Amino acid sequence: MSSQAVVLPGRRQALAGRFRASLPGRHPALMRMLLAGFISSSGDRLHQVALAALILGMTNSMASAGLVFVVSTLPYVMFGLLVGALVDRWDRRTTMVLADLVRGVLVVLIPVAATISLPLVYPLLFALTCATIAFHPARQSSVPDLVGADELSSANSLFQAVNYMVDLLAFPVAGLVVAALIERLGTYRGTQVVFAVDALSYLCSALLLLRLPVVKRSVMLAREPLRRLPNQVADGLRFLRDHSAVRTNTILMTIGPLMLGSLHTLWIGFAWRVSNTGTFGYGVTEMANAIGTLLGLLVLRTLSRRVNPGRAILIGFALMGAAIATAGLTDSLAVVALLAALAGMGNVTFLVPSITLVQRHTPAELRGRVFAVRLMLTFGAFSISNAVAGGLSDVVGVSPLLLVLGSGMLLLAAGGALFHSAREAR
Repeated sequence: MSSQAVVLPGRRQALAGRFRASLPGRHPALMRMLLAGFISSSGDRLHQVALAALILGMTNSMASAGLVFVVSTLPYVMFGLLVGALVDRWDRRTTMVLADLVRGVLVVLIPVAATISLPLVYPLLFALTCATIAFHPARQSSVPDLVGADELSSANSLFQAVNYMVDLLAFPVAGLVVAALIERLGTYRGTQVVFAVDALSYLCSALLLLRLPVVKRSVMLAREPLRRLPNQVADGLRFLRDHSAVRTNTILMTIGPLMLGSLHTLWIGFAWRVSNTGTFGYGVTEMANAIGTLLGLLVLRTLSRRVNPGRAILIGFALMGAAIATAGLTDSLAVVALLAALAGMGNVTFLVPSITLVQRHTPAELRGRVFAVRLMLTFGAFSISNAVAGGLSDVVGVSPLLLVLGSGMLLLAAGGALFHSAREAR
């Protein structure tokens, strides 16, 4: 008995010591930001599945499902440049907290709007993204203020690990929970419960982020009159134009989503139209994608020691493209789950090095603008991709689109390898 009492505290002390030596243990503010992301993302996964079931249950139209993603990305195109300049003027902690609180209110209203008229859901999704376009540049711009320059890649990997760990845990649960709630309470009441949980997750996230330290930055931009905003936007655009590595990576990260930005829509189509597995199949596919992403983070640590970031990015594009193209050749959920895992590995292999590359090369006072421009371009590509894919999948089918778009991603990787600024980016 006494021996066990000695061993267990010893193990706890060893685990506590290992945590204190880890990156989150050394940087409590980073740990709070990671925990906030885990909580709010868990709620998001529930409402993502519920929203797919709500739209398809009411319309039985892949075009309507694709329109959800279109509406959810348009604000990046319309307001991305302006919001990026404002984020560089505002306190980043306050920006993230207010964005979470606004998003919490909006998600509660989505199922209420659906009971009145389905088209009312789309303006709410638009407003939800308006809050998000302020949150993400603020968070990505804050990370270099919380860790050292040599820790950036590890910190960005942790954010991706948390994001896809949520996918691994939440998507299969969400598929089962949403199906059970809808069966028991009906489509409207069931989704109300799910969206309420998501709202609570945003509130918890805001409370955690409220405890982040205030980072003292230059107040010159904040003191400048608002009429200077166009000049400040232009400064960010000039940096993107003049820095070859950041410029080339931004182009790649625009064309890539143009090819496969519709993947979530196509996974919905595969689950409902190809494999006939519904919410279960969608949850399994997204879970497999999350598993692949987490494995990809482990592979990326080894890969980054062998190749430069530019080549890792191109390898990621090629792996994702090959997996998606192959998914267009089968109707087996088990096979597509494996391919979704490979696609997840490819996705994280190009995503983490891309974020780190921009953080390293962009001056602190320009980060908000540069990340906002990139998000504007990326989500503009998402919007176009989903608008086209949603309609085309109703006409030509989901599987042919997976084959064509995956092949296009492979060609993008091959084309990028021809350019020095892509191949040798560091």
